[in-house]
Amino acid sequence: MRDENGRKEAFAAHRHGDLAEAERLYRELLLTAPTDAKLHYHLGLLCYQTGRAPECVQCLKTAIALAPGSAPALQLLIRVCDETGNAQGALLALDQYLMHHPGDTGMLNVKGRQLVRLGHLHDAEQAFHQAAVRTGNAAMFHDLGLCRQLLGNPAGAADAFAEAIRGGHGHPRTRLWLAQCLRATGRTKEYYDVATDAARSVPGNIELLIEAQSARRYVCDWDSFDSNQQQLLTGLRQVLEKNDGQDIPPGILNYLETDEEMISAVARRYAGKISAAGKLLRQKLCAPAEHRTDKKIRLGYLSTDFFAHAVGSLVCDLFASHDRTRFEVYGYSLRHQPDTVQARIQQGFDQYRNLSGRNADDIASTVLEDQIDILIDLAGYTSAAQPTALAARPAPIQISWLGYLGTSGSDFIDYIIADDIALPPKLARDYTERIIRLPRFMVASPLPVAEQYAARNEVGLTGEGFVFCSFNQPYKLDRSTFAAWMEILYRSPGSRLWMYVPDPEVCGKNLRREATRLGVEPDRIVFAGREPMARHMARMPLADLSLDPFHISGGATSVATLAAGVPVLTLRGNSYLARMGSSINVSLGMDDLDCPGPAQYVTKAVELAMTPSALAAVKERLAMALQTNNFFDTKYFTRSLEAALQVIWDRYKAGLPPADIQ
Repeated sequence: MRDENGRKEAFAAHRHGDLAEAERLYRELLLTAPTDAKLHYHLGLLCYQTGRAPECVQCLKTAIALAPGSAPALQLLIRVCDETGNAQGALLALDQYLMHHPGDTGMLNVKGRQLVRLGHLHDAEQAFHQAAVRTGNAAMFHDLGLCRQLLGNPAGAADAFAEAIRGGHGHPRTRLWLAQCLRATGRTKEYYDVATDAARSVPGNIELLIEAQSARRYVCDWDSFDSNQQQLLTGLRQVLEKNDGQDIPPGILNYLETDEEMISAVARRYAGKISAAGKLLRQKLCAPAEHRTDKKIRLGYLSTDFFAHAVGSLVCDLFASHDRTRFEVYGYSLRHQPDTVQARIQQGFDQYRNLSGRNADDIASTVLEDQIDILIDLAGYTSAAQPTALAARPAPIQISWLGYLGTSGSDFIDYIIADDIALPPKLARDYTERIIRLPRFMVASPLPVAEQYAARNEVGLTGEGFVFCSFNQPYKLDRSTFAAWMEILYRSPGSRLWMYVPDPEVCGKNLRREATRLGVEPDRIVFAGREPMARHMARMPLADLSLDPFHISGGATSVATLAAGVPVLTLRGNSYLARMGSSINVSLGMDDLDCPGPAQYVTKAVELAMTPSALAAVKERLAMALQTNNFFDTKYFTRSLEAALQVIWDRYKAGLPPADIQ
């Protein structure tokens, strides 16, 4: 009876906030009742309330050992482990809890979150999916979408986010993520509808406005783009001035007609947040126990695109071309999409790490454990990239190249690879990186070609006449570029423009309407869809001349077009992205096809269309360049890259800071 009264006194003291008295009574009672699980739980709760997590955990574990199915003790243990960053401990407690309480879908969802923290994303997806489907809970579908994003599954993420929104989870960020996933999966009309509707519903949200402007570019809705552009620029300036909490990734701004100074400012702001997270991550990383003794430079490549992607097609033979007497080459893939290109890439590495679905902690830890000397990032701020891993500084030298051509604005990228045409000193003022200027920045690997070319009528090019083409993504176009193209058609009777348009229903309709407005018959524009690379290479020679966009020039697209024997007309712009085509033409010795301004561009296009002998001479020079120029010699490019890497490594070993390399 005395013990029962003592329990009542202890619980009453605890309820009324007299924690010191309650603790004294709990401990006194446990001397005579050491197997009382309830007392151990309440002492653990008291320790939690007084900020003594280790004692709390010990008390709870004792309570659970005495009463394995105790819901309150397990729930509190899960909470304490979560709050103290012990994801593994939380997961063990969750497994035990769910074994005794399998119907608790809320805790199943909590398990998913702990699995994400541990980097076990596939298991997390399973937990989130079970919880969401069982309950129909919108917040759980939202968590499922986030997990699928981390797994590099934008299609599945889009489905989950859409279900969350249908269930009432209409947070602006959820709608933003849905739009981004629709963009990534090529569901253009849905992307446009979701992004523009979200921006209208939350007019002050700069992130949604950016995405809506991007969606308008994807479908060539230039009327709406132009009418909203001033609001975008004003919003960006306000965010930068106030330094408010809205998150603006700089990459997408390269496609939205914002100037380099503003993009650089946004990049620096964005990189500052990532850098802070990276420094915290670095403190958790453990240096390898054993240090390498070999003298080879250990070179790592980090990419989201080691498959049949624009970047993957360019670099697929690069890695095997490195000099193995001087370099060891590691590959780190952030998206696993098995195909023939990925197989070629994988064979070129000494070590290949599939890090798809892994978090920044795991990626940085893997690179650090591999003791990489120079890490080349091919992802930057693009989709599925993990810049926080780079911000943790897992390698002493870190370089940006090819996949992202703007400045990172960061203190964790030392160099960016370019050339004198693509990024001359006057355009590099806003770059935080030092510039490695190679003879050319672009690498090219051999491309597959079908044995037989198609006939023009097989691709919708009926009749005779000169064929201009552009196989660039429509989002690279803008009103001024298209107006120049329509002027070229107008001044070249009988000519047609053959364009890659993956969404004829919306984008194609807008392009034809714009052509009509500019006085060109809309049926002179012929749309081309997506084809496998070999079939695409086979169809391209059906065109006579490729027209490069003004502000975002073709990269891999132009390389493939030239490899198929079709000349590319370029305009030398005012940014790295706008000068890719110029660099390629100059590298091939086709300088006369690189124009200083729109008027010269239009005149040159019309001249080649109306003068067959001039076009024949250009094509003959291109054919000769394809045989004799080193542009398509991957090993030649690799030697120039290796020479630069040796210079920067020697500087590092000598204790010298990064510097421009010519």
